[in-house]
Amino acid sequence: MSQMHWSVVLLTGGCGADGLFDFQRPVLMEPAVQHMMREIPSAWHTITLEDRTACETAGLTGPVMLFEKPVPELTAQDYFRLADLFFRRNTAVVTVRDCIGEPVGILCDAADLSQGQTGDAAVDLTETAVISMARAYEVQCRIQKRTAHRLMENGVCIMDPDGTWIAADAVIGAGSCILPGTMIYPGCRIGRFCTIGPNTVLKQTEVDDRTEINASQIAESTVGADSAIGPFAYIRPGCRVGDRTRIGDFVELKNAVVGDDTKASHLTYIGDADVGNNVNFGCGTVVVNYDGYEKHRTAVGDNCFIGCNTNLVAPVRLGDRVLTAAGSTITDDVPDGAMAVARARQKNKLGWNDARIDAHRSDR
Repeated sequence: MSQMHWSVVLLTGGCGADGLFDFQRPVLMEPAVQHMMREIPSAWHTITLEDRTACETAGLTGPVMLFEKPVPELTAQDYFRLADLFFRRNTAVVTVRDCIGEPVGILCDAADLSQGQTGDAAVDLTETAVISMARAYEVQCRIQKRTAHRLMENGVCIMDPDGTWIAADAVIGAGSCILPGTMIYPGCRIGRFCTIGPNTVLKQTEVDDRTEINASQIAESTVGADSAIGPFAYIRPGCRVGDRTRIGDFVELKNAVVGDDTKASHLTYIGDADVGNNVNFGCGTVVVNYDGYEKHRTAVGDNCFIGCNTNLVAPVRLGDRVLTAAGSTITDDVPDGAMAVARARQKNKLGWNDARIDAHRSDR
């Protein structure tokens, strides 16, 4: 007879004071049912519970068990023996079946689950019913501690596990360091020897090896190796940032492809753009991608130098080795190797300001 600890979170089927069903309540930054489906994917691959309608369609009106820890030693027969035990103690026990009639899980009420005998397996049961956000927080803390411990055992440095939130499905390479205040949402993959944080938010983001992300937010994008992001950068969905890039403070990217060795060090907006390799964006550059009705794309070739306070009015294409003069508003395509100047010619009016100063003095 095998002995194991089975920590269980019970998700009831009722709607709480917050208007949510228990499987909808966020646990570690995602709906609680996603944790259940991840822990026992073979059992729940045919069930998706994303909203109330899905819950009603699936017939899930009773509580749902979320397994905090996989128990591979248990078979389907073991689960049903356990269900039989619960049934004798609580008539609300039911089973869930998929579309072909095969058993895929067990539902039970949040009864006092002290000891359960399941044939060849002896299971020590503990439970927390997720019936409110307060109880969801308790569950979240347990899952977060287990996630942090697993990552640290595999070589990830987490400076402050209590002040860092990492989704249970996050993949982080050995040698990486996660600093306080960081939130890594579901669907993230981080390479080896990266530094993430402090105060960084990643959502469905992939980060390659040896990249540093400081006090920034990235969503649904990829960042290459040996890059530096932040502080205070915002990479919005749909971006692909290359290797050895520099995306600095108050730089925003949206639906943009940025090539290797490209730098936008500060105060720049790059939206709906395809940027080549080894491009330098001067401070204050704006890719003007919206005409009030539609978004348009901008293309910038390799080895370009974009001067400070340049406006690139889409749709526009810059070839390779292009330089734009500071303060220019570029509305026409620029060929390879050219310099584009689009600003008013400077005129110096000699003595003009001295006369202005003298006039104000005479007024006094």
